[in-house]
Amino acid sequence: MLIFIRQLLQSPIARKLTLSIVVFSSLITIVTTAYQLISDYQEDVNRIDRVFSSIEAVNLEVLASSVWVIDEDLINTQLYGLSQLPDIKYISIRDDSNQEWHFGEYQKTAVIEKQFPLIYTNNENIPVGTLTVQADLNAIYDRLYNKTILILLSNAIKTFFVAGFILFLVWFNVTKHLRQLSQYCDEISLDNPFTPLNFNRKPQRDEFSLVAEAVNTMQQQIRGSYQDLQQSKVDLMHAVEDRDRLLLLERSYKDELARQVKEQTRELEQSLQMLKRTQQVLIEKEKMAALGGLVSGVAHEINTPIGICLTAASSQLAYVEDLIKLIHSDHATLEQINGILEQYQKSSQLIVSNITRASYLIQQFKSIAAEQSQEKYTLFNLNHQLRDITDSTLMIFSPQKVEITVNIDEQLQVYTNASLLSQAINNVISNAFLHAFKDTSQAKICINVITKPDTIDIEIQNNGALIPSDIAEHIFEPFFTTARHKGGVGLGLAAAFNAITQIKGSIRYVAMSPLGGPMFVISVPR
Repeated sequence: MLIFIRQLLQSPIARKLTLSIVVFSSLITIVTTAYQLISDYQEDVNRIDRVFSSIEAVNLEVLASSVWVIDEDLINTQLYGLSQLPDIKYISIRDDSNQEWHFGEYQKTAVIEKQFPLIYTNNENIPVGTLTVQADLNAIYDRLYNKTILILLSNAIKTFFVAGFILFLVWFNVTKHLRQLSQYCDEISLDNPFTPLNFNRKPQRDEFSLVAEAVNTMQQQIRGSYQDLQQSKVDLMHAVEDRDRLLLLERSYKDELARQVKEQTRELEQSLQMLKRTQQVLIEKEKMAALGGLVSGVAHEINTPIGICLTAASSQLAYVEDLIKLIHSDHATLEQINGILEQYQKSSQLIVSNITRASYLIQQFKSIAAEQSQEKYTLFNLNHQLRDITDSTLMIFSPQKVEITVNIDEQLQVYTNASLLSQAINNVISNAFLHAFKDTSQAKICINVITKPDTIDIEIQNNGALIPSDIAEHIFEPFFTTARHKGGVGLGLAAAFNAITQIKGSIRYVAMSPLGGPMFVISVPR
């Protein structure tokens, strides 16, 4: 018996099973005990309520009559009778003159107290005092405590015997055979003869018999594998000798391969140098081609006003010579002189207008120059900046009527190059004024500012004409314009693209906006 108890105490399975049985049984006992105690407590409270209800229904009128006539003997007798009711420990009557009769001791805790007004009925209801009744809860608590101890003790004894019986069954049917299996496995040795595993019990077909068959089969397989392993060890020794010979041969192959790799590496390095030189030549050619296109565009745009100025200046020289001849002649008339001067004035106006156009073109070329990137970054209110841009644009293009709305957080601050950002926004809005609203009756431009974690997106959309896809592919290219016959230069959107690029932002074109026309989205870092 002592060996059995010692094995149970040393067995982890037995300890876990015992703990599980005790914990589960304790939880069930606590839950059922709590439910029983709550039910009993509620029943006792209900009984006290019934006593209070009985007092209210039977005794109040009699007590009111006794208080009305101030019959102290009858009052004391009635109070004594009420104090003998179950659980009633204190009862008192206080009349309207503060005279008091009571039985028992007044308590402040562990009681249920109820007060009843005493009303004497004699043709009318006359309040004569107050009846106070206390029911003691200590007796209820004592009964519940004793019942709790009894329930817990009985369940503990029951749990002890049930757990002991279950542990005995586990030891007899499981743990004993597991210990035998453990001892058998500890004694297995491939150097000893094979001895099959047999459990000390009556022959029967269950899980342990299956385990015994599996262990015996596994041991036979391991012994067979061990013999094969010994043979493999001998074969491996021969294989190692063959491997050493192969390693020598492989080393010679590697040396030859390394030599060939070095030669090919040298050839590849030479080819790489040639490719780099070719790449530099191609880059230089590409630069020259781009420079040639730029110079050609600049020359084409500047050449027209300069040529007109040259022609006008030559005409002026001819007019001056004619004027000199006419002045020195004897037949000069005021009408002839005025005619020559009018022609001279027209030539001068032509020169001034074309020189102004050339100056405007030069300013446009300068707007896309890299020197603007040297301007400092500042922190400014984007809402104020947009309002200034829209107001100035409306003034410049007056009397053209365009409704401009701006949706932005009025407190939004942006840290960037204010000049470059303003130039880009102004160019996009001006481009809409110039090209979008030719056939639009109620022109609208909407500017939406959307804040993101890393960027601020400025959406500039309008309800004007859509841009054809073949034209949209070139809108950011310098000198590309569809209004060259009207004086267009093709530098507005190109300058905007260049300005946004310099502040490390981006500008993209969206073919269709919610307003129905095209949309440009300018993104700048926060």
